[in-house]
Amino acid sequence: MTNPLGLSTLGCPGLPLADVATLARRYGIGAVELRCAPSEPVHTGITARERAAARVDLDGLDVTGLATYIRLSESIDGLVEHVELARDLGAGTLRLFPGAGAVGAIVDRLGAAVELAAGSGVRLLVETHDEFLTGASLVPILAGVPGVGAIWDALHTWRAGESPADAAEALAPWLVELQLKDAASPTDRRPLVPGAGGVPLVETLAAARGLGFGGVVVLEHETPWYPDAEPFEAALAGFAALMRAQG
Repeated sequence: MTNPLGLSTLGCPGLPLADVATLARRYGIGAVELRCAPSEPVHTGITARERAAARVDLDGLDVTGLATYIRLSESIDGLVEHVELARDLGAGTLRLFPGAGAVGAIVDRLGAAVELAAGSGVRLLVETHDEFLTGASLVPILAGVPGVGAIWDALHTWRAGESPADAAEALAPWLVELQLKDAASPTDRRPLVPGAGGVPLVETLAAARGLGFGGVVVLEHETPWYPDAEPFEAALAGFAALMRAQG
């Protein structure tokens, strides 16, 4: 099984989209997940003309989704604007964080978010993140709202002590995107070239594929949070090589 490969622009903060496309093509990457933030080329404040230009600059890359910073435990303010941006850019999904706190309140907000996005063609995905690092912990949220999907961040399940097999089994009914990244240990999370650290990347991919996952696999290199992160292009080259080796 061969999965589509993507990169998150978290790894190259502020890089013009035409340069993102050039970098992706260099390493055989066909998809991009666009980080939405005021400091990035893509955010809800850009004009219709800028949105059209962004699609041209991306040069045919599949915009697999927009990475928002909406936290379901806090508010869904801005969701409609992000859905509109996703439609304008041809993105099929929005990434949401679960946040922290009572599952019931998170499920209620997620349900309201799904209603707001209804009919848009944009699917809402919740990531293993915040207080819900494991697949098992995310299941009550995912199961509570029909139509949502999951993003499996392999570093987070690993640092929380959940095995790839257990995470895959928990998330399989909802899994849309697999995010890979590498680091030395659960406490030393400086971004490394994939394959150079301790995250069980090969085992994670095998576990997901073993349960039928054929979706996009995205490199998420956390450059903004770590000034000493390995260079993004080196990480991208390592990611592409690792994925090619897995077939």
